[in-house]
Order: sequence, then C-alpha cells, then structure tokens
Amino acid sequence: MAKRVLPNQLWLVLAILFVQIMLNVFGATVLLYAISGRAGGGLLYFVVWFSLLASAVLAVSALFLVLRNPWARYPVIGIEALGMVSGLVSLVTSGTPAGVTNVAFGFAVVSMLYRPDVRAWLADVRTPVRWSYE
Repeated sequence: MAKRVLPNQLWLVLAILFVQIMLNVFGATVLLYAISGRAGGGLLYFVVWFSLLASAVLAVSALFLVLRNPWARYPVIGIEALGMVSGLVSLVTSGTPAGVTNVAFGFAVVSMLYRPDVRAWLADVRTPVRWSYE
C-alpha cells in the first residue's frame, strides 16, 4: 500500500506546472494586448488561444493529480511533449535559449510523472465500499 502523502516529486511537478501556467497566461495576455489592434495576426491569435487552452488543461490536470486520478498525467505529458517539441524547434531554427527551458521543464515533468513512487501513489486510490442488499 502506497503512502497517503503526496510524493516529493509530485510536489515539484505541481510547482513546475504552476510556473508554466502563470508564464503562459502572462505571455498570452501580453501578446493579445500587442496584436489586438493589428490586422492579419491570425497565426499569433492561434498561438495565444492555444497557450491559454494549454494553461487551462494544465490547471485542471494539476487539480486532478492532487485528487489522485491516474489519467490526469496523460494530458500533462501530452502538453509537455508539445512544449518540448516547440523548444527544440525554437533551438534549431533561431538558436533562442528560451527553448532550453521548454525542453528542461518538459523533461523534468515527464520523468517525474513516470517515477514508480508517483505512479504507485496515483494508483492507490481508495474506492468506496459498495453496498450490497443481499
């Protein structure tokens, strides 16, 4: 039986997700303000709304990770994988060092979500006893 206390790696995952959510919302807000008066910013609008959607999915998934739903790590892993690909493309095309943070955060979150103690903690969900009328 796994411990009922959140593993340390899951605390770190939640902290990284919180930082990513705050940075995504801040960046999307700044971009939305910057492009609001311009015509022809279709791709930037898509990036902004995708960033806000990813932030919402990460926030809901973080909540469900705390509530011990094992399926909640799959949306987090998907969004982190997209972030890592985005970071790699940024590094290769423009050499921007900001891509390193996407890759590092993504790798850290995915590797910690697959740790055995985190998986065991998520799998050890107490299900309510069924009432039988026999």
